[in-house]
Amino acid sequence: MKQLIIWLAFITLSSSAFAWDNHYEIETDPYGSSTDGSTEIEMRRKYDYDPANKYRGEIDNGGSVRMRNMDGDILRGTIDSDGYGRLRDQDGNSYRVRPR
Repeated sequence: MKQLIIWLAFITLSSSAFAWDNHYEIETDPYGSSTDGSTEIEMRRKYDYDPANKYRGEIDNGGSVRMRNMDGDILRGTIDSDGYGRLRDQDGNSYRVRPR
């Protein structure tokens, strides 16, 4: 019984230790513009430099975000003024984002 409890504790701790790697980072698009109260931004998974996995879109003054990747997948949600937020795709998956 003790071995089972120790084994379950080890599995739980090890899975939470690797969970932080799924963070997405948002930064302003270096090639974009800021017009009409919206700013162009891009989002990518931390340490993933593949351009096909990058989302680009715009954020307005209220924090509303609309983004799309090269495959046509769409993300929508809100991001606060500090750069933290939550976005959802068309399948209902949720992504937590933070500033770079």
